[in-house]
Amino acid sequence: MALLAAMLLVASAPSASAAVMWDGDASNGTGVFAHIGSECADPGSVTAVDDPEQGAVWRYDKPAGLRRCESRGIKVDGQEYDFRNGSTYYLGWRSRLSSTVDNNATFQWKSYGSHIQNYPVVLKVIDGKLSLLQRQPDETRVIWDQPIQAGEWHDIVLGLHLSDETTGGWVELWFNGERQTFSDGSQRWACRTFDSENHPKWGVYGAEGDAVVNEIDALKIGSEYADVAP
Repeated sequence: MALLAAMLLVASAPSASAAVMWDGDASNGTGVFAHIGSECADPGSVTAVDDPEQGAVWRYDKPAGLRRCESRGIKVDGQEYDFRNGSTYYLGWRSRLSSTVDNNATFQWKSYGSHIQNYPVVLKVIDGKLSLLQRQPDETRVIWDQPIQAGEWHDIVLGLHLSDETTGGWVELWFNGERQTFSDGSQRWACRTFDSENHPKWGVYGAEGDAVVNEIDALKIGSEYADVAP
């Protein structure tokens, strides 16, 4: 009886994916995002395309002369999701850039409403390196970087514990499946990560004089690293 009970318990236990709160795979259509529109004006575009190895992927196409081509925010159950102060989120995706020209962002944890931080966390390319910047109310620091090549896929997982206290939140990063160490020697950067209202933005921002495509796959948000790792 004890063995049977144990088997039933295992069978009824939730799967590891049960904590995935949002699946932004390109096969699900642009309705997974809260906003595109003016975030990627014509002739830019955010479309689902077929990659021979990855399957359906998002293609953020920013032509030269356009300042940005991004999506903003997510929808859960058809409604724009409000990220909550005090909560922990893991954001996972796979990215391939057509160019490593300097830009302002390929990902933003962007502030809205009455805010003082603009972006608590941003990923951008600086001098051929994918760089993670953390912006406190009084300073911005590059806390991690890694050389990358155009045309290569890279797996990214960003862990965010949200707090509007100066060092009450934290950031974690995995790159190509390996947990990263930040410039202070830690693997969890203590900082302010919530500022009135924050939403994720993927795509290409900046590099206005250049045509840049950012292809993104396996977008997920969950409560644990294992739920979202590409």
